Amino acid sequence: MIVTQPDRYILQEQMSRYAPELSGDLLDIGCGGCRRYAGYFRHVKTYRTLDANAAWKPDIVGSAEHIPLPDNSVDAVLSTQVFEHLPHPQVAIAEVFRVLKHGGRCLLTVPQTNELHEEPHDYFRYTKYGLRTLFTDAGFRVDVMEQRGKYHSMLMQIRIRHFINTWKPYERRWAMWILCPLSLILTKYALWRDNRTTSPAAALHTIGWCVLATKP
Repeated sequence: MIVTQPDRYILQEQMSRYAPELSGDLLDIGCGGCRRYAGYFRHVKTYRTLDANAAWKPDIVGSAEHIPLPDNSVDAVLSTQVFEHLPHPQVAIAEVFRVLKHGGRCLLTVPQTNELHEEPHDYFRYTKYGLRTLFTDAGFRVDVMEQRGKYHSMLMQIRIRHFINTWKPYERRWAMWILCPLSLILTKYALWRDNRTTSPAAALHTIGWCVLATKP
């Protein structure tokens, strides 16, 4: 059983939609131990992972801020929910630009709203304006800037994360039996409300962003 979250639900939709835009030799930066979205990239030529934590057994042990690969050596870069944990994101995005071949693409997701996590290595939250500046300053062309949910999904994400952090369902069976069906209902309801709303005010709130960018 798992606790359903609007964030994860929409992330899966975005990965499914934009994964076909990446091809060739792909580098997954900050994969961690689960390689959560690897299944969306079975079409690429090679799929390598990079993480600073050797315990996760990545293909390449290294930092996103100092990628141990030559210039112009990969066709695509994937990084999901990692850049908020990097103390120097400008350095990291410059490294991504460096290792990508010309015409290579980067697919990146980050939060705009989230609780503190993986402390003390939790440094930033991003708006679309900050992300566009980060990418264009590095030399990228931004092709897609898509938000992840609106007001209702953002609010429900916060509530469900608060339930998780309070009840600890992955440690307590009784909490999982309650929260698993409850979170599914709440997530579906929030997504339904987001899809029906036309309010400009609702669009001012979001869980996070998905960026697809190209190295010219």
